[in-house]
Amino acid sequence: MKKSVFQKAGRVLKEIWDFIRYILKYVKVKISPKSLLTRFILIILIPMVLLQVVASMVFYDNHWRSISRRLANDIAGEVETVIYMIEQYPDSVQTEDVLAYFDQALQLKIHFKPETQIIFDSVNVDNTGLVKQLDRALSKLDYPFVIKENRSQDYIMVYIQLKTGVLKVEVPQKRVFSSTTYAFLVWMIGASILLFWIAFLFMKNQVRSVYRLADAAEKFGTGRAVERFKPEGATEVRQAGQAFLLMKNRIQKYLGERTSMLSGVSHDLRTPLTRMKLQLSMMPDDESTQDLLSDIDEMEKMLEGYLAFARGEGKEPSQVMEVSELLTDVVEKLRRNGHDIDLHIEQTQQISLRPHDFSRAITNILTNAHRYAKHAAVVMGVRDHFLDITIDDDGPGIPKEKRDDVFKAFYRLDDSRNSKTGGVGLGLTITRDIVLSHGGEITLEESPMKGLRVHLRFPL
Repeated sequence: MKKSVFQKAGRVLKEIWDFIRYILKYVKVKISPKSLLTRFILIILIPMVLLQVVASMVFYDNHWRSISRRLANDIAGEVETVIYMIEQYPDSVQTEDVLAYFDQALQLKIHFKPETQIIFDSVNVDNTGLVKQLDRALSKLDYPFVIKENRSQDYIMVYIQLKTGVLKVEVPQKRVFSSTTYAFLVWMIGASILLFWIAFLFMKNQVRSVYRLADAAEKFGTGRAVERFKPEGATEVRQAGQAFLLMKNRIQKYLGERTSMLSGVSHDLRTPLTRMKLQLSMMPDDESTQDLLSDIDEMEKMLEGYLAFARGEGKEPSQVMEVSELLTDVVEKLRRNGHDIDLHIEQTQQISLRPHDFSRAITNILTNAHRYAKHAAVVMGVRDHFLDITIDDDGPGIPKEKRDDVFKAFYRLDDSRNSKTGGVGLGLTITRDIVLSHGGEITLEESPMKGLRVHLRFPL
C-alpha cells in the first residue's frame, strides 16, 4: 500500500516537472524576478504549492476514494437487502410494509413499481465521481440498473430492474460523500496561508537590512551624509555592512588627506607667485612684463580652480532651503554683472541642500552661458516628484558627441587654453559633483533657443 502511494506521488511530481519544463521551453516565459524579497517568496511558495498538490493527490487517491468506496458498498448492501425482502414477500401489502420499514431505518426513499420496465435509452446517466463509486458497488448485483444524479435536490436516483417491476431508490448524496474532504482542504489551505504569512514577515524583516545597506551605499555614493547606519540582520549582511563602513571610512580619510595636500601645495605655490608679482611690479612696464603678469594671473586662476575641485566633496552642512530664493539671489547677482537672464518659477519648493555649493553650481552654469551666449533663461518647477531646473541659452551649444567629455576634469572645448575663451576646464566638473552629491542628476541637451540646455533634477 505504501509503495503504491509513493509511486503515485513520484508520478505526480514527474508530471509537474515535465509541465514546468514544457512552459520554459516552448512558451519562453521569464519567471526569475529581480527583487530579493520576491525570490524568497517564490522559494517558499513553490515547494509549498507542490507539497499541497502531492498531498491532495495522495489524499484523493487513498482517503477519499477509500471512504467513498466503503460508503457506496454500504448503500449497495442495503439495496441488496431491500431486493431480497421484496422477493421474499411478493404480496403488495407486505411489499409496502417492507419498503416503509427500510425507508425509515435506512434513510432511503424507496419506491417499487410492479409490472414496469426501465427504458434505458431515455434515462440520463451521469458520470461524476460519486456516481462512479456507486455504479461500481451496484455492479455486484445481478440486476440491470441505471443511476441518475439529481443535483437540484442533492439526491442520486437509482433505478433497478427486478423480475416483478422497477425498484427506485433515492440515495442522499451525504450518504456517499465524505465531509472530511472539506475539512482537509480547509485545514490545508488555512495552515498554508498562516505559514506563508509568517514566512513572509520573517523574510521581509531579513530583507529590510539589505535595503538599508543599499540605501546607505547609495547615499554615500552620491555624496550625501550617511547617518545612524548600523550593520544588522543575518551574519552575511552584517559582514557586508561592516565592510561598507570600513570602505566609507577609508574613502573619507583619503579625501581628507587629498584636500589637505592640495591646500598645502596651494599655500606653497602662492608664496613664490606673490614674490614674482612683486618683483615684476618693480620692473619697467613693458610688453614682456605685462605678458608675465598675465601668465601669473592665469596660474592663480588655475590654482584656485584646482582647489575648488579638490574641495568638491565639501563639508558644508545641509539645511532645508527655499530653492526659488537661492535661484533669485544667484540670478540677481549675475544680472548686476551684466548677464541677460530670465527667471521663471513655476512652483516654490523646499529641499535639503548645501546653499553655498548649490549656488555655486548654478553660478557656474550661468557663467558659462554668459561666456558663449547673449541670453539665458532659467525655469524651475516640480515634475514627477523631482525638483526640475532647466537652463537654456542661445549660444553655439555643445556637439552631442562631446557632451559627456565636458564633465571630465580639465577638459575644454577650446584646446588653446586661452583664458579669454574659457576657464581651466573645471566648472562643469565641479557642478556635476555638487549635483550628484545632492542625489540629483545633470544632463546636457539641445535647447529650444538653438543653444545648450542644462537639465538638473533633484529628488524631493
